[in-house]
Amino acid sequence: MFKLSFSSTRSRLTTVAFVMASMASSSFAAEPLRVCSDPDNLPFSKSEGPDKGLYIDLAEMVGKRLGTTVEYVWWLSFNQRRALRNTMEGCDAYFALPADAAYRVKGVEKSNAFLSVSYAIVAPAGQTFTGLADLKGKRVGVMYGSPPQILLATREGYTWNTFRTHEQMFEALDKGEVDLALMWGPSAGFDNLKLFNSRWQVLPVRGDSLTGQVAVAVSKSKPGLKDQINQALQDLQPEIDKLVVKYGFPTQAPIDLVLTTKTPLNSSSTVTAQKLPAKSGFVRVGMKEAQKPDLVMANASLSADEAKSVFNNKCSHCHGANGASPVQERDLRKLTIRYKDEWKDVAYNTITKGRPDLGMPAWNGIIPDEEIKSLIEFLSTVQRK
Repeated sequence: MFKLSFSSTRSRLTTVAFVMASMASSSFAAEPLRVCSDPDNLPFSKSEGPDKGLYIDLAEMVGKRLGTTVEYVWWLSFNQRRALRNTMEGCDAYFALPADAAYRVKGVEKSNAFLSVSYAIVAPAGQTFTGLADLKGKRVGVMYGSPPQILLATREGYTWNTFRTHEQMFEALDKGEVDLALMWGPSAGFDNLKLFNSRWQVLPVRGDSLTGQVAVAVSKSKPGLKDQINQALQDLQPEIDKLVVKYGFPTQAPIDLVLTTKTPLNSSSTVTAQKLPAKSGFVRVGMKEAQKPDLVMANASLSADEAKSVFNNKCSHCHGANGASPVQERDLRKLTIRYKDEWKDVAYNTITKGRPDLGMPAWNGIIPDEEIKSLIEFLSTVQRK
């Protein structure tokens, strides 16, 4: 009868323990990595077609690093925070979360940032830009309600034309209707590469609300997965750099569009805070009774559904879909709690007169007065008790 020695037995037990530990550490490899992603959001993600997008290519690489396959849960990311909160139960990861610490989603933790993104100047070859002053005297195309429009609207001496789509801005550039455009850099770079054979120069910029970093949202129901993804992202950084080039993202040193002194478009429209709540995006202003605007629904020019659509088209980039920003100071659902019965007056004056010190422009003369009243009435439908 064969008899095991003590040393042989110990060796086998050690081997078994090692295998069991390895199996535990690679538990995610036993099942697919489920990734939430937008089905139609190139250059980041696409469910069909030859170009899958940077996030999809990267997710596949991460899956291989983890020793598993990747499955996708496709959903439109317009209402990102709410959709993530409701959808992450069916997903393990989402490769598109703002890395900003102020952007929080319940039930989700963040990986380390793996990608920097920004707006960009798109202009004919040969033009030189070193700062914001170089945009003076030029016709600048901007997306309506975008951070670049806010940047120019809160300063004197700049001329801009607003557009609804990047396609319209490229067409205006082609026709000479604008001298340059400020577009979302990744999308502008991808379109320039794929549609215009790199005809335009696409130059990244830097400034408040013009730049950001991207992280992976990881479900808290998967302990240990965040660390594995962080390690994979670190190992894959050279491949990420290649993907940035593959999809045409601007890679030059960013042009600084920050001014040391901000000059409002109309200095007389600046309001003075009297009782500004901590971290609030709205300012309480003192008004005589006769000055207070009549904000009853009868004076609103849009239906409730139309006002909701206008808000999400014009305001959600800062305040979140339906006013539900993940950044507390931009969340507009607690105005009645902050300002009680005066909240509509506060909202009206903040929208029309702006808060340039917080990056909020004066929209008086840009958004029609009746439309502003409609937006405020829409906000009344989302207030929390």
